[in-house]
This record gives sequence, structure tokens and C-alpha cells, in this order.
Amino acid sequence: MPPPPGRRPFYRSLAPLLIWQQLPRPADWSAVFGRSAPLEVEIGIGSGEYLARHAATRPDVDFVGVDLRWASVKRALRNLAARPADAPANVRLVMEDAKPVLERLFGERSLQRVHVLFPCPWRKDRHVHHRLLQRDFLRLLNQRLADDGEIVCVTDWKPLLDWTLEQVAGTGLIARHQLVEARYGTKYERKWSGHGQTHFHEIFLTKRAGAHVSDAPVPEDVALNPYHLETFEPMSFAPQDLPDGDATVTFKEIVRDLERGVVMVRTVVVDGPLTQHLWFVVSRGRDGTWWIGPARGCQMVPTHGIQRALDRLREAAVER
Repeated sequence: MPPPPGRRPFYRSLAPLLIWQQLPRPADWSAVFGRSAPLEVEIGIGSGEYLARHAATRPDVDFVGVDLRWASVKRALRNLAARPADAPANVRLVMEDAKPVLERLFGERSLQRVHVLFPCPWRKDRHVHHRLLQRDFLRLLNQRLADDGEIVCVTDWKPLLDWTLEQVAGTGLIARHQLVEARYGTKYERKWSGHGQTHFHEIFLTKRAGAHVSDAPVPEDVALNPYHLETFEPMSFAPQDLPDGDATVTFKEIVRDLERGVVMVRTVVVDGPLTQHLWFVVSRGRDGTWWIGPARGCQMVPTHGIQRALDRLREAAVER
């Protein structure tokens, strides 16, 4: 059925979207793309138009677009579907925060280039810690970049340029920058051009020869330990949050289905830069015992924080 008049069509295929939690650590990108080719990443893909256009002009390179928002991924899928039928399938999309993705899916020296176009500037002083290109993140990118690889960043705001240059010290990267006219064709570039801005700040951060940072290993997944209980009282079950430590766990709501013997707990687990929203389940088996674990279908990364949440759920389940 065609879309209603005046509405743009939705994406035609989910094929470029990766269920990244199911990939090995690091990912085997030659297996993902079915070939061995230089690999580039764009962080914050916006509508995906630059990613789709850039990938079409460089069929010999494979691209991975990373964005936290479904709205951006959906628009990128639509732009990728609009390419000619014979265009190479050299783009994959990952929906997640950039740091855990760069930590887990890419090994040492695996990337030739990282694109960061018009990142959120977080202009208020109290929000500076949210900016993407922090020194620690630049060190991680150094570790993931091939020798002589580079980060390309573009911003409309000079204070962000100045701040980014300050972050470069101790990262093994060499910075250079220049003023350029609008040439990337992104939504934010058009926005600021429409407001009369004629030039933008283009930043190149190149990995210095012999300046490889080797202290950013690929984090390993945790072998989760779910629990079995002989007895369980659903109505008195009230797990308490874990606000402190190397991970925080917040239990948002509990849904009880006493007839079916199922209790669902909506949970937020924060491990450093990785925030996961998921449901845990306490379910009664045919033998009358109870099982505690992540609900089926949850796309989650098994981390220490997830195990801490399981431990806390068990503690609450056995309390009298």
C-alpha cells in the first residue's frame, strides 16, 4: 500500500541494520560485509544522507554508521534504500551510543577514518562532560585507528573547535583545522547556512606514527548467572535499587501475572558509558520452581551491571 499523500515512505529494508549485541567482540567485519576492505565509521549519522552519498562514491570502502536514535537510523535506512539497485551494499548501521560500540565492535588498528559531522556542542558549562570528543574517547579512537588513520570533525561553533583542540594533548593525535564553505550536505549544515553562516570549522585529527595507544582492550562479555528458586512470593517481591558502585541499577516498575506465574521487572542498568533498558523476568516452571533472568528477546550486552541486577533480584526474592 503506498504511503498517504504528503508523507514520505518508510524504510524499505532493515537489512543494513545490525543487531550489534549478537556480534562477536570485536566484530568480524570481513564476514559482515562479505569482503576485506578499508573500514570507516560515521558517528551521529543524522538523516544518513551524507553516509549514503559518501558510500556510493567510494564503493571500495566499507562504512558503519552509528547513532543512538531510532529516528536517525530510520531516515538512514530510507536514504540507503533510495540508492540505485546496483549500488554496493557497503553500509551497515548500528543503533547505540558511540563509546560502547567503538569499545566492543572494533579491534586495534581496524579503522581507517572516523567521521563526526556537526556533533552536539553542549554549549552550557554544566553539560560539557556530555561532549563526544573527550580526551579519553580520543585515546580510544587512537587505539582503534590504523596507523595514519584520521578523525574528521566539522562544527559550526568556534568554542567547540577550541575545546576539541585542547582535548588532543596526550592522545597520540595531531590536529589541524581550517575554515571551509558548506560542502557536506547535512541537515545541520543547511540549517546554519540558512541562518547566514558561510564557513565552518573542519578539524583533522591524525594518528601520529608510533603513537599507538594500547590501553583500550575490547571489553569481554560476562557469563551471566541466572538463578533458580524453590519458593517465591510474588506479592511481597520489591527489589531495591543499587545507586552506587561500578554500575548502577534502577528498577522502574513491576508487572505481576499471578495466574500465569510471571513477574516482569523493567530495569535500567548503567555501566560507565553503556546504559541498557531491559526487562527481567521471574517465572514459574512446570515443576513449581522459579527462574530469574533477562526476559526473552531482550537485546542486551551481558555486563557486570546486568549480573549485579540479577543478584539484587535474587536477594529480594529470598527476603522474608
